[in-house]
This record gives sequence, structure tokens and C-alpha cells, in this order.
Amino acid sequence: MREELKNVDVLICGGGPVGLLTAYCLARYGGISTYVIEQRERSKQTAYGRAAMIAPRTLEMLDQLDLADALGQMGFVVRGQVSYKDGERVASLTAASSNVSNTFFDYLLLCRQRYTEDVVRDGYCKYTGGNVHHGARLVDFAIGNRGTAYPVKSNIETQDGGTISIRSKYIIGADGGRSKARELAGIQFEGEKSNRHWVRIDGIVETNMPEARKGICGIESRSHGSILWACLDHGVTRVGFALPEKLWEEIGANITREDVIREAQKALQPFTLEFKTVDWWTVYSVGQRLASEYRKNDRIFLAGDAAHTHSSGAAQGMNTGLHDAVNLAWKLAGRINGWLTEEALDTYAAERRPVAQQIIEQDKIISVLTGGEIPEQLKGDSAADAHQLLTETFKKNASLNTGLGITYPADNITVVAPTTAVSQKIQPGERTPDVLVQRPGLRVPIRLHSIAKNHGKFTIILFCGNPSCTQASIEKTREYLDGSSSFLFYSANIFQGVTIIAGSNDAGSPDERLGMPCFGNAFYDVDGLAHEGYGIPISKGAVVIARPDGTIGTVCALGDGESLSRYFGRFVTAEKRLNSESQQRGEDEAISGTGELDLEREEGAESDKRVVYETA
Repeated sequence: MREELKNVDVLICGGGPVGLLTAYCLARYGGISTYVIEQRERSKQTAYGRAAMIAPRTLEMLDQLDLADALGQMGFVVRGQVSYKDGERVASLTAASSNVSNTFFDYLLLCRQRYTEDVVRDGYCKYTGGNVHHGARLVDFAIGNRGTAYPVKSNIETQDGGTISIRSKYIIGADGGRSKARELAGIQFEGEKSNRHWVRIDGIVETNMPEARKGICGIESRSHGSILWACLDHGVTRVGFALPEKLWEEIGANITREDVIREAQKALQPFTLEFKTVDWWTVYSVGQRLASEYRKNDRIFLAGDAAHTHSSGAAQGMNTGLHDAVNLAWKLAGRINGWLTEEALDTYAAERRPVAQQIIEQDKIISVLTGGEIPEQLKGDSAADAHQLLTETFKKNASLNTGLGITYPADNITVVAPTTAVSQKIQPGERTPDVLVQRPGLRVPIRLHSIAKNHGKFTIILFCGNPSCTQASIEKTREYLDGSSSFLFYSANIFQGVTIIAGSNDAGSPDERLGMPCFGNAFYDVDGLAHEGYGIPISKGAVVIARPDGTIGTVCALGDGESLSRYFGRFVTAEKRLNSESQQRGEDEAISGTGELDLEREEGAESDKRVVYETA
């Protein structure tokens, strides 16, 4: 049966965490219409264990998208870990969850992929009513006249033998390592597989290993290299290890669940291990692949495993994919709404592909060390064994694996201006530090990240410092914001403001403290630590632009409206800007008209300003 043609803004291939989060963000960022197809049947989803670890930076992003709380209710929180060798406690083998700082999400959350998908899908369905079609796969697509509203035509095959035709503006391939979208787009998937095979098995276990529900255990095995022991949601434990090469040669593809359990028991010796239940298990060959392009023919994008695959050694697969989704979605939504330039959309590939390359280079080392061998590039550098080198590798890459140290290079939307000297602590391209402030009157701290939620908008943070020192700069900033050259006179609905005032929260109102209206909602930095966290002197203040994904876009001096206009002028669509000459003519006409018309026009102008930005 052939269904009627459907028109949507974005067709998303893949209903896993990456595809669903992209769809959720697009719906949240201004009602972008999407249609998600997933080849797997929903009823079979429970069989998949797959990705489980959510890193601190990913949790920050999900929190700003209002998804972290639901995941936290079911996931297993991990701070620190224990390690064993020959049945005795030893120093941490990997330090994978240790020394996480500079974030309020200073832990790992272990939650199996099916539950992560449920949370994101529920959020998506609240916006859309649920446009996830399970048991459907992309057959082919063609890009027609680019001048038409929906130039991409895709044919979808359903499990019952029917077909669906979808017309869209874009296609996102988030359909895994065997991506059909990538194949049809003709994008090369460069890399290779090795002869190493890893096992993962999830279930309810019984063991005499001490602190088995601590969270993460690193176990040094004489026969199976470095063993992963991770406590998951709902009382489940995951055991992971490298399969001995000789055993793979003997049984290979005929390996059974019983074989996997037996090898897990050997790996854990001298501790005992019994599986009361087995929810999921897999054996996979380790390899690394990277798509040669993340964007093809302007209309096709790749994200998640469709763009990059590697081992689960550093638990970066899902985390990297979710970062892809958040990075791509706000840019795509801005472009579809006509607010952002094509060049802004180009930055997706330029920012995300190098991060995947970093993770793959790390994974080439980790995947060898996990099996108890030393890779060529590390031989001769140290007398350390594979387990010690694995620890060193994880420590070296801690900022990458937590996501807190991921930075993007300068581009159209990440601008290092000369005035960046106003802060010696932060740089454009880094994540925005999360700091504590107080709402007027309330002496209860609130996090800046929880104020500046991700709604696909840029957050303009005015660090006003101490008004007694910065009054002239504050007045200059307000004058700029109200003037016709301000970025607020773009019709793009992508701005939200936050004003932070250094000083006491005891009495008075924010507007009175500043001597003028605040930009967005106002908050107090009573101890100066929020300014200090951003490296901004309270005697000078500064303006920080946070991109929708929580990355610093640029930093400029308080009162430097010219730099703000230049920044947004790089990527906000020029044709959407209000004509300042027309604005001036309107003001002149108002002056020469009657008092009644003057009042009406002033009220209209005030209303227009409220439309183009929101408080965070």
C-alpha cells in the first residue's frame, strides 16, 4: 500500500538517541516539522543494551534541554571507582570517573540506551504528538529543484510491504554504522576493522567481589586484559572484556551466551560470578571509521554512528552522537526559519568532525591496551605495562572523555575578538562555565545553566560588575540595545538576555540598582564568584555570548555594542534585518503626527522589541 505524499522540514533516518534528540531539539526550537523513521520494531527494542554511559558535559547539555532530571531518576550515579588485580585492591586502572571538576554534574550517569531513548522520545512526542515510524527504512532519495520548498524526495519502505513518499528540506542520517542515508549519499566511511573482538553482557549478577555496586570497577585479568565492570540502571551490571584471540578462532560466529558467561567468569577470577538473569549480550569486532563528509549536496547531514564509529572503550559513542545532535539542530532550525546564513550551517561539519577524529585516534590506542597489548606508538616510551599505559591514556584524555574540555576553532559563529582581553579565564569555543547566582530577594543559589536553558537561542549575558564602578558602561550598553543598530532589531527570534549584578541582594530592585531597565531577567552575584568564574573583574564587567549549545560565541567589553553588532552580522541573515532608514522615517513621522498617533506608534515599537528577544 502506498501512502500519500508527506511534506516535512526534516526527515530523520534513525530512531536511536541521536535521531530522537535531533528531532526533539528541532521541535523545541520553533516548531520545525520532522518525521523520524527507525528500521527496528519498537517491540524488539528491549533486547538492546548498547550505550550506557552519559558523561558530565552531555548531562549539562541534556539538563539545559530539560531532559536530565528524568534520566537521573532511573540511572546509576557514579563518582569514583575501584580497581582490582589478583583479587586485591590496587590504584585505579583508568580513573574514568575520577577528578571530574568545574561542573555541578561531577559524575557519570549509567543508563541503558533503551531508557535514554524513552526519555527523549517522550519529550519529542510532547511537542509533536509522536512522528516516530518504527519498522520503516529509507530506500532511496533524490534532490530536485533547489528553488522549491521541499526539494528532497525520499521513498520509505514499511515492514508490512507498504511505501511512503516524503518530501523534505533536509535529510539527517542518524541510522548507525551501516547507514543507508550515508550509502545513498555516496559518502565514504573511511577506516578499518581489527581482529580484536570484545564482549559485553548485561544482567543481574551475584559475586563475592567487594564493592560490586560501587559503580565502576577496573579489573586487571591475566587472561582477558582489562575488564569493565559497570553498575547500570534497575540493578543490572555490565561486564565487558576482550575475547581471547584463540577462542575466537575456535568458535568464532558460533559463540553462544553460555560461552560468553563462561568467559566472563574466567575473566573475573579469583572472584566468583553468577548471572541470575541476562538481559543482553554481544560480541563485536573492534574498529574505527569516520565519514569523509558530514554534509553532502547541502541537504544531507550525518550524525552519530552514521558519521563515526569506534570501540566502547572510552564510552564515547553515544556521547559524541548526542553532541552532534545538539550542535546540528540549532543551526538547522535557524537556517530553516530563515534566521541564519548558509555559512552558519557549514560550521556543523567543521566543528564536529575534528572531535570525532580525536576520539578515534584515542580509541586506536585504548582498544589495543584493553586487550593487554601495547600499541606500536607506545612501545619503548615507558617500562609500564598495558594496564598502566591504559590508566595514563585515560588521564591524558580526561577532558575529552568528560566532554568538558571539548573546544571549537574560530569560525563564523565562534569569534575571538581583540576585546577578549576582558577575561583571562575563558575563550570563545569553550563551554560556558556554570556558576551560582541569586534571584532578586531569594538568598538561595541558582545555576546559570539552569537560567539559560537551550531553546535554540543565543544567551547574551551582561556581567555588569559593581554598578558604582561600571555605570557609564552599563548606560552605553543600554543605549546600544535600544538603538536601531542593535542586534535586537533583527527579526530573528534567537536572542535571550541575562543580567548579572555584582553585590548585595538584600534590598531594592535590579532596575533601580542599574539605574535603567535590565536586559532579560536580573540576578545577583553576591560574593563575586560568578564574575570570577568567568575571569571578569567586577570593576569592569563584560558581555559573554553563549551559543544555543552552551559554547561561548564571543566575549566583549561592557558597552562595546559595535563588537556585538559585528558578531551577529556574520551569520544572522542580512535580508531579515529591519531597515534602519525606514525605522528612522517612522520615528520622524511619529514626531510630526498627533499625540494620539505618537502614543500608538510608541506602543507598537515597544511591542516589536519584546518580540525579538526573550528573557532566559
